Amino acid sequence: MRQQVEDNRTEAPPAEEVLMEGKTCSLTKRIMTVSPFPERMNSLLHLLTAECFDLFALHDLNKAFVSSLQPELIIYDATPNPLIPNAVDALHAAMTHTSPINGASLLFLVHEEARVMAAAIPDNAELLVWPSNPQDALKQITRMLGEWKAPDQSSYKFKDLTVDLKKMAVYRGEERIELTKTEYDLLLMFLASDGAVLTREVMFDAVWGSQYFGGSNVVDVHIKTLRRKLKDSAVAPNYIATVRGAGYRLVEHRGN
Repeated sequence: MRQQVEDNRTEAPPAEEVLMEGKTCSLTKRIMTVSPFPERMNSLLHLLTAECFDLFALHDLNKAFVSSLQPELIIYDATPNPLIPNAVDALHAAMTHTSPINGASLLFLVHEEARVMAAAIPDNAELLVWPSNPQDALKQITRMLGEWKAPDQSSYKFKDLTVDLKKMAVYRGEERIELTKTEYDLLLMFLASDGAVLTREVMFDAVWGSQYFGGSNVVDVHIKTLRRKLKDSAVAPNYIATVRGAGYRLVEHRGN
C-alpha cells in the first residue's frame, strides 16, 4: 500500500458504543497519532473524534503501547521541526523511528518536499502532505483502514497466564481472572514491554491520558489491585516487580 505522516494520550471512550452529538457511534477502529506538536493536527483530531474512531494521541512513539493497544493505523507527524528542519530528513527519521512496526498501517504527515521519498517508504505506509483539507485526509484514512488486515497474533502467553486479545479475557490455567479495563490495559503494557522498566509517568499518560487530573499515585493503586487479582506478591513477585525509584517491570523469573 504505497502512495505519493513520551507521552500524552487522549482516548475516546472504550465502550462498544458511545453517544456523540445525538448519534450512536460504533467504535471498531483504533487510530494512534504521534506528534510532538499535536496542535498541528487539531482539525484532524477533532474530525476523527467526531467520526467515532478510538483515538490515542501521543507526543512520542512507544512501541510497547503499539503492541498493547494494537491500533489499526498510526498517523505519524513527519513534518519538519526545530530539531530536524529539513523535510526529507524529518521523514527519514520518522521511518527509522517506526521500524519495525507490525500489524498497523502508517500514514506519515509530511511537507511537499518530502514526496521525493515516496518510493522509499514501507509497503504498509502512505504519505499525506500536511497541512491539508481534513476531509480529504479522512477519505485517505478511511480507505487505508478499509484495506487494513488484522495481525495474526490473537493471544499473549506469560508463564501460566494467557490473554485472549479477541475476547479481552485473562486466564491462569483454566481459571478466568476478572480484570477491569484499566487493569487489563496495564497488564498488556507489561506483556508487550519485553521486560523493560515502565515508569509511573509513562503508564499514567498511556492509560489515563493528559485529560485526567489525578496524580501518578493512581498507577500504584491499580497495580496493587492487579497484583491482588493475579495473586502476585510485591515482596516476592512472580509477574510484576517494583523497580525502586523508577516504576515497574515484568518478572521473567521468580526472584528477579
